[in-house]
Amino acid sequence: MKQKISLVLATLLMFVYITPISAEEITPMLESEAVILIEESTGKVLYEKNSDQIMYPASTSKVLTALIALENGDPDDIIVVGNEVNAVPLDASKAGHVSGDKLTLRQLLTALMLPSGNDSAYVVASYVVKKTTGNTNIDAVAANNQFAIMMNERAAKIGVKNVNFANPSGYHDDNHYITASGLALITREAMKNPIFLEIVGQSEYTMKYEGKPERTVVWKNRNLLLNKGNISTYYQYATGVKTGNTDEAGECLVATATKDNLKLIAILLKTPVDKRWGESKALFEYGFKNYSLNQFLAVNELVDMIPVDKHSPKGPAGLEVIAKDNYIDLIKRDDIARVERNIVWNETLLEAPVEAGKNVGKAIYSLDGTVLKEVDLVAKNAIEKRTIIEFIFSVSSIPYWIGTIGIVAVIGIIIYIINKRKKRRGFRIKF
Repeated sequence: MKQKISLVLATLLMFVYITPISAEEITPMLESEAVILIEESTGKVLYEKNSDQIMYPASTSKVLTALIALENGDPDDIIVVGNEVNAVPLDASKAGHVSGDKLTLRQLLTALMLPSGNDSAYVVASYVVKKTTGNTNIDAVAANNQFAIMMNERAAKIGVKNVNFANPSGYHDDNHYITASGLALITREAMKNPIFLEIVGQSEYTMKYEGKPERTVVWKNRNLLLNKGNISTYYQYATGVKTGNTDEAGECLVATATKDNLKLIAILLKTPVDKRWGESKALFEYGFKNYSLNQFLAVNELVDMIPVDKHSPKGPAGLEVIAKDNYIDLIKRDDIARVERNIVWNETLLEAPVEAGKNVGKAIYSLDGTVLKEVDLVAKNAIEKRTIIEFIFSVSSIPYWIGTIGIVAVIGIIIYIINKRKKRRGFRIKF
């Protein structure tokens, strides 16, 4: 009975975060200070609020920490925890590593992302810096500083602006900041990594330390969207990713969700206490209800068959025209029926020879007069030009020969008549 009541309350709470703007569409009404919702494959923005405002990210910074570790390390590497854990601030969140612990990089990143271990972040930074620089004697502080440089370089490569990382954990530093849109770009990049995706999608993980001290620890994911045991926060379409929380940053959440073929990324920064779950679910529901991912054209898809002049009779008379690229786009559901396709050919009539792969035109997709995409159209098959002999004996040459013979016959008749008349007068035309 309690579960049924909780489910009803959770459903009602979700509707608190949405407000109608028309008969067709509702838009989220959120208290989070900075928000963005994007579609993963296209990167298109579905909703934003102060998304380019500089904010403190807290532990959501660990998304980039994990990505850099996976890009520079081996998930099966065995890592021995050193005295890095002693440098972690006392009030920071920890996974509970002890100097001498042995665990794989995959397990270490699980400790980083689920219980949000700042001690894990320090060990990760030390591991990556030692591996990439070859300096095995670097201390924790120097490793953190070097890793922060790597974070800023990687963020810039992704295309993030107005960002500065000062440490690998997200522990508060006035000089450690980013925007919601920047976090969305980083998360989008991280979600391309299958190991990252696997790690952040776990609700909990049981870690068995085999060294000294031997012990078993259960790391629970702080992302309660994944917690099936908590009906008020659980979201069935959630797939990850990371929470964050400091006094200065407030409650933060980087969340992902997938429904059918639509994958969404939501960033919420400085959210009022306990509202990030409801607000993130409202964002996702808005996206899933109002948008869909549509494939308008597939690479190598047959678009048309067009005639080719002066082609060899040995080959095909028509040219198969195919799409050079895919065209997949995120479109509002109400707009899909109004998407139009117009095909523009480079030439009115193609003449042989035509090489396979030749660009012959383009398919232009538009919505209410605005061009969405132009896709090149190319020849699937080659068309050879007919030879002179083929032309002489081709069906298409019959009118030519009939006309020629007809003209010759007419001229012959005229000459015959003239000669006949001249003969009567004693001379004739010779030829």
